[in-house]
Amino acid sequence: MDIEQLLYCFILLIADFHRISCLFVTDINVPEIVDFRDNVTLSCSYDMSGHTLNSVKWYKDKQEFFRYSPMMHPVYMKFPVAGVQVQDGKYFCNESTCRVDLSLVGAKSTGTYECEVSGDAPHFKLAAKGDNMTVAALPQSDPLIDSFNSMYRMEELLSATCTSDYSSLPTRLTWFINAEQASLGELQPSIDTSIPAHDYVLRRQKLQVRFYLSGPRFYHAGKNLELKCVAEIENFPELKRETSLTAAITHYDNLNNQMLIHAGSGASGAAPGIHQHIPASKVIPILFVMCLMFSSMLLFL
Repeated sequence: MDIEQLLYCFILLIADFHRISCLFVTDINVPEIVDFRDNVTLSCSYDMSGHTLNSVKWYKDKQEFFRYSPMMHPVYMKFPVAGVQVQDGKYFCNESTCRVDLSLVGAKSTGTYECEVSGDAPHFKLAAKGDNMTVAALPQSDPLIDSFNSMYRMEELLSATCTSDYSSLPTRLTWFINAEQASLGELQPSIDTSIPAHDYVLRRQKLQVRFYLSGPRFYHAGKNLELKCVAEIENFPELKRETSLTAAITHYDNLNNQMLIHAGSGASGAAPGIHQHIPASKVIPILFVMCLMFSSMLLFL
């Protein structure tokens, strides 16, 4: 065997080694956190690179709950695993991707989900990739702001309360006053409430802010006041919820004038300079009295 033949065999060996070594999972989609009331879709993509696909298996915490075997019958198989319910007919797999839809069953669905791809004979290569999913009771509504008015005057004491929605994960509330975070001196101690529900301990937080409308940020009469409450869950910034409300700030005199204007618009009396209509029931007695007075004057002439 000459050098050229040896070189050719070496190249074939390298090419074959590369071909049988490159089976791998290119991508996996496992939601990081989901609400227990939702359904989720798990998916993974893989590159066979010349290998024949033998099977795709899905695991939760190392326990197999779903299998796709294109060369077997049945092609799809489901296995009972605590916390996992594969939806009937809600799955699809082929030579490059595999998707499975799950119904969640609360906290038991939390775990590590893994996609494992195996090649067929003669090499039987394996590739796998996994990720963690947390299933929780997440807030369903924005925080609620109570005791907030549409108008305030300078130097007035403002007091408002923010209440978060129930969640199984700890919620942190933050107040912002005209885009500035409220200081600790403007906050009252938070009040936490917890109730058991859906196999979770659900928590709700209340935080009150109290401050006087004084200082540079409120000085200009007629300036709008914006009060914002932000509810956040640690490590999950995508779950942030917030509520903003605005109010007008005015000086005391301006507020009194506006109150008088509103009161005057509802008064029954007419404004000065506007003629009033006198009912006939009052006109006749007046004319009668005037006639008597005129007759008396004629008697003395």
